[in-house]
Amino acid sequence: MNKILLICLMLLFGFTAESIAQERTVSGQITDESGESIPGVNIVLKGTSVGVTSDIEGNWKLSVPSEGGILIFSYIGLTAQEVEIGNRSIINVTMRPDVQQLTEVVITGLGGAVDRSKLTTTVNTVNSDDLKYTPIVRIDQLLQSKLPNTQILQSSGAPGTTGVIRGRGINSALTGQQPVVYVDGVRVDNLNTQGGLNVATGGAQSSSLADIPVDQIDDITFLKGGAATTLYGSDAANGVLLITTKKGEAGRTRISYEAQLGAINGTGDYFVFDEVKELGFRTGFLNSQALNISGGNDAITYNFFAKYRDDNSFQFGQEERRYTIGGGYNATISKKLNYQGSFSYISNNYTRLPNANSSFDRTFGIDQGLPAGQLGLSTNKPSDWTAEDKDIVSKLIRDVASLSDITTQIRRFTNSHKFSYDVIEGLSINAIIGLDFRNSRAQEIQTNEYLVAQLSVAPGTTTEGSIERVDRSFLSTTGTISANWTAKVGDFTFNTVAGAQFFRNVDDQQEVITTNQAETSTTINISADQSVEDFQSSVVNYGYFVSENIGWKDKVFLDIGFRNDFNTAFGDDASSKFYPKAGISYNISEEDFLNSSNIISNLKVRGSFGRAGNFPPPYTRDAQLNANAFNGQLAFQPGQVGSSVLAPEELTTIEGGVDLGLLSDRINLEVTYYTSTTKNALFSAPFAPSFGSENQVRNLGEIENKGWEIYTRVNIIDNNDLKLSANLSWNKQENVVVSGGGAPEFSVGGFTFLGSFIKEGLPVGYFRGSQPTFAEDGSIASVEENAVLGKPTPDAFGSLGINASWRDLSLFVSGDYQYGAAAVNTDEVLRFFRGLQDDRIPEASNSPAAASFFDLAGVWVEDTDFLKVRNITLGYDLRSLVSNIGILRNASIAFTALNPINFHSSVFDPEITGSGSNNLLPGTNTRTQNAVTTGGFGFGTVSAPRMYIFTLRLGL
Repeated sequence: MNKILLICLMLLFGFTAESIAQERTVSGQITDESGESIPGVNIVLKGTSVGVTSDIEGNWKLSVPSEGGILIFSYIGLTAQEVEIGNRSIINVTMRPDVQQLTEVVITGLGGAVDRSKLTTTVNTVNSDDLKYTPIVRIDQLLQSKLPNTQILQSSGAPGTTGVIRGRGINSALTGQQPVVYVDGVRVDNLNTQGGLNVATGGAQSSSLADIPVDQIDDITFLKGGAATTLYGSDAANGVLLITTKKGEAGRTRISYEAQLGAINGTGDYFVFDEVKELGFRTGFLNSQALNISGGNDAITYNFFAKYRDDNSFQFGQEERRYTIGGGYNATISKKLNYQGSFSYISNNYTRLPNANSSFDRTFGIDQGLPAGQLGLSTNKPSDWTAEDKDIVSKLIRDVASLSDITTQIRRFTNSHKFSYDVIEGLSINAIIGLDFRNSRAQEIQTNEYLVAQLSVAPGTTTEGSIERVDRSFLSTTGTISANWTAKVGDFTFNTVAGAQFFRNVDDQQEVITTNQAETSTTINISADQSVEDFQSSVVNYGYFVSENIGWKDKVFLDIGFRNDFNTAFGDDASSKFYPKAGISYNISEEDFLNSSNIISNLKVRGSFGRAGNFPPPYTRDAQLNANAFNGQLAFQPGQVGSSVLAPEELTTIEGGVDLGLLSDRINLEVTYYTSTTKNALFSAPFAPSFGSENQVRNLGEIENKGWEIYTRVNIIDNNDLKLSANLSWNKQENVVVSGGGAPEFSVGGFTFLGSFIKEGLPVGYFRGSQPTFAEDGSIASVEENAVLGKPTPDAFGSLGINASWRDLSLFVSGDYQYGAAAVNTDEVLRFFRGLQDDRIPEASNSPAAASFFDLAGVWVEDTDFLKVRNITLGYDLRSLVSNIGILRNASIAFTALNPINFHSSVFDPEITGSGSNNLLPGTNTRTQNAVTTGGFGFGTVSAPRMYIFTLRLGL
């Protein structure tokens, strides 16, 4: 009996040991595409009921057979994955959204959050996953080539300078094209041209967009115009950029660290003479360090960040140093009351060189032909310089860079507070209040030593030193209260928003210029003379709005609404302004005959009508006197006569389009046709000579833009290991001044002999000048005066991109293009004056003595077609390698090349064609800012540099 019992026990333990030997443990972590852990994911061994759920950190552990098997990872809203175990013991999985399960929610600002399927207009969105491939510090650079229907151009390679943001053409002959920007519901400073007062360094001016922090952005929505922007009223004709910041997620505290090191090389693709890059450029260095802390629980979440960045540029004498801190938080105060808040503080310090329209720009001056006699050079043609010539120029550039003292200091604080109260089910009340305060000081100190080094004064000069200083203080306050009601009644859904909003902008600027400044002194008091000027601008806008979205069976959606605005820039008799909108969309793919289609996964047709405005510059409604000194006494002369009926420009947009998805949305196509008409266009146009007054801003004109917007995204390959997608956009546009309102043709920029003009029947800012015809011997045979020489806006523009990944390796490429535009090569004009041969002008006419440069204007207008690759990023996810390191949650590395490849038709950089605009209203002595920017004049400005950046990201 004992033997039988012993045999049974041995068999039992033997089978148990064998069973244990046949099992092993696998583990891992589950994250989303941004590297954040996902709790609650189901992990099941295929063909069994054996499974586990990932914990709050996304970690999991499961016993599986020794021979392996297949694990199924599933989670609502994410694409399920089947993963072969093989001989692995660690399996980390990245899960991605399931487009078939999810309905994308779009933040439309005052209109609330709306399912994309319900929209009757086109809206562009960029989320944090899209932004991770772009290690850039500026919002406009970050969005470059990412908004498919918007063109973003950099006007200079100098740090922190202005750019051009242009969507559906130029819709005004007076005001700028930059969109209104809201950060967490708060309107922020968007000055992207030269201000009312500026330090005269030549051309490059600081942009307020350059210091909007990008480090905590969660997503960006761009409302392009028309019905999408109607609820923003009198300041939304150029579109609205909505930025939402991160507020953290529930879970344990997460710490993320990012380090970026990079090399900065000046772009030499656009110089006539290679000596510019050889003598004037260097390899700069980029150093950026960032720390992020986020976490929370069911009651409160938080996200805080701090960042330091230093960029010493590719030119001697230029630098950018930036410090940024900020945070966002979300608190559930009670079952009904919720609070969200955010803040950011940024400190920017720029050092710049003279540039563009400045004879003190010695680096770019090489390409324009430096004065040989003044500098002691053997020739002004750089390609013929001797070694001694190069030494002279090299020393000049370094002396100027070391003695130049052009600085800008910016301090900016932005915060937002939002309260949401759920009154009853389906009804909520939201209130937002916040401010944006931006203080800047731009200053240039010219010492006698600097002027001597520039060879502009004789050695030993002691009385020519000067200081020019401009202080600007901008404060914007925003308040919004709205009610949102959602309901479903039978087959109908209702989404109603009603509310009111105000904003107040106050802009104070002061300029002080001293002469005969004491050497080495930085205070304006130690000078022989001081002159002072100020600029003030204040505007208040308040209005109320209503929007209703009605759906029927999730197939047909009707969107209607309006906004009514009051604004202190309106004339007394203009009263308020009413902006309506209406739109309809039909989701055909929801019909039974398409619902089960294996080919068409999404098909929607849409159409809309909407109106938005551009309010006039403050105080242009008022009669003004110009004050001047005469014989030591204060004297006055008439200025603008004012207008009691001055009203905002009204942009009415009618658009229609189709959204198509094929093969489970692996192929997506968006097609839109639009017509935008600006009625009551503001012109600073002259009166009849007999009137005896300077120009007055009046509602005179009509401007039309129309065109096509086509955007496609294709998921070429999509499996567990290999993914490949591509996107391409094409935007065709036409622009014309339909009516000048009886006003004569007038200039909005450029020069006397070759400028940008406004004329009925032609595009805004078309080029006007003389067009020569050359005889067989090269002399000028005839000249067409006041000829139409081209236009600054393209016939078409677009963007392109590629996303690819193989397991933990990823590749991102983006770029953009344009064709059909023109610009003036002003550098070639200077080379003409300095006797540098240009093949476009016959030798018999190629000198000021042989031909007047007035007659040669048309020769210097060039086509500005281009294709530019903006970003190439190669990244590697290191989570599978660091998962055994206890303190690390994730890690990644990336190598980025910015602006690596350019193809262009012009001799100069077709992108660097000016965005400064005028700071005087045409034909007046009235200062302004945010004026129309037609661009089109390339003049002595370095291009955006090539940057090669290594990025390390660690998550704890």
